[in-house]
Amino acid sequence: MKHFLFTNATLFASVLLLFSACQHHEAPVPAEVVLRSATYTYAFNRGQLGEGTAYQGDHATNMTAVLTIEELSENRCRVKMLLNHAIEGTTYLVHAHDAAHPETTPNNTPYVESPNEAILSLAITGVGHNHGGLGHRVAHITAKGEQESRFGFDYLTQVYDGFIVVHDPLQSVSTTNLQSFLVVNKFAR
Repeated sequence: MKHFLFTNATLFASVLLLFSACQHHEAPVPAEVVLRSATYTYAFNRGQLGEGTAYQGDHATNMTAVLTIEELSENRCRVKMLLNHAIEGTTYLVHAHDAAHPETTPNNTPYVESPNEAILSLAITGVGHNHGGLGHRVAHITAKGEQESRFGFDYLTQVYDGFIVVHDPLQSVSTTNLQSFLVVNKFAR
């Protein structure tokens, strides 16, 4: 009987240990698979679009922008924007504007003045990041954001004809004054 009790106690302890080790854990949600990706880097607006278009204002001129388009499915992409050398705590408006012939727009701009929100329309805020190395601490301010677009990868990277615009947060928003744009250039080109 003593052996029977020892065996049952051992069996009972083993079962308890097994049940305590088999806790229910939710499976992690898998990240969306990125099928194709393309990245475009844009320089500060120094008049790349022609005479009289260079930025005029008080923002530092070392800003760069990085646009990334990630294909999620046949007709869906993630459009991401990263601004380097932003102002901490300041919100930047970033838009895509459809290209147009100047004679067809109210103010003779080479783009439709209303943003194309289905392609890209973000309000992103500068956030500081401290990096250390070789005894130095460097603060780097970036602003980043993303949105999903219902357009396919080939359309956004090869067909869509538009402009990427980063508005100066230190000035009133203008869709007609190219000299107030920190970054302006062809979208995904």
